[in-house]
Amino acid sequence: MTVVFILRGQKAQKGVGFRLPNESDTVTTTTLMGRELAPRMVPRLVSNYHREYPRLHVQIEDGGTTRALEALANHRAGVALLYRPPTSSEQSIIRSAVGDTVLYFPIALGGIAILANAGAAIDSLSLADLRRFVREERGARIERVYAPDPNQGLWDAFLRGLGQPEESGVPSRVTFLQDEPAVIQAVANDPDALGIGSTLSLPDTLSGYGVRFVRILPDTGSVAVGPEYERVGYGEYPLHHYLYAACLANGSVRAAMFVTHLTSDRGQRQIERTGVLPARQTVWPIVLTRRPVGSPR
Repeated sequence: MTVVFILRGQKAQKGVGFRLPNESDTVTTTTLMGRELAPRMVPRLVSNYHREYPRLHVQIEDGGTTRALEALANHRAGVALLYRPPTSSEQSIIRSAVGDTVLYFPIALGGIAILANAGAAIDSLSLADLRRFVREERGARIERVYAPDPNQGLWDAFLRGLGQPEESGVPSRVTFLQDEPAVIQAVANDPDALGIGSTLSLPDTLSGYGVRFVRILPDTGSVAVGPEYERVGYGEYPLHHYLYAACLANGSVRAAMFVTHLTSDRGQRQIERTGVLPARQTVWPIVLTRRPVGSPR
């Protein structure tokens, strides 16, 4: 038996085909790995899916990006949630080991939030400040940063958002912790430090945790903004990442069904109803009317 290990240090397909189950099908279970990447959204999506397809069960398990990819490659999971696409080296490892390729599709959009102690003096940062910190240059205005386990995938998404190579070395003043709750606790206890988290997995409100968002100034902007829902949706907040749903190209039909559902219009609407930005839907309101603007009703 081949076991695939992917250590943290693409080719995207257009669609996944499947057939709908018929009455002769027995109850079938597939495993989804990656609940911790969107803990409020995932259980609701699975519950909605089970109501539509009661013969199909999706078992949910925790696991960040790297762990989810390993589970996918080792056939311990049919669906993996990722904060970033598989790297070319990860695809090569999986292709060599099991003769298959990972297909991945964006399903939701989140902000990469910078967290500060509620009593910290720092209120905003520019993308240039963050880049200087990552490059360990002078003038970054940042003492130290806490980030969740790099295997979760958020650190790589953060580097991508800054336009930095994902192979960049980790700055000496970055400390990786187990998960985002640990990051929140560390920032709450350290007024001079910042933290990194995703709006897909952070609590709905931070006020009770002793931390707050740091507003970020875009490269081409004049006003620093926070990672609120509308700001991320309108593209005003500059640090964002997608949540990807992945499966093997020649893997389980049931897994392909679920991934296809998440990328469908129906699945995208269900994602929006959970309070998360869907990957393929704008938040701009569209109004169709035959009446000229300003005309009486």
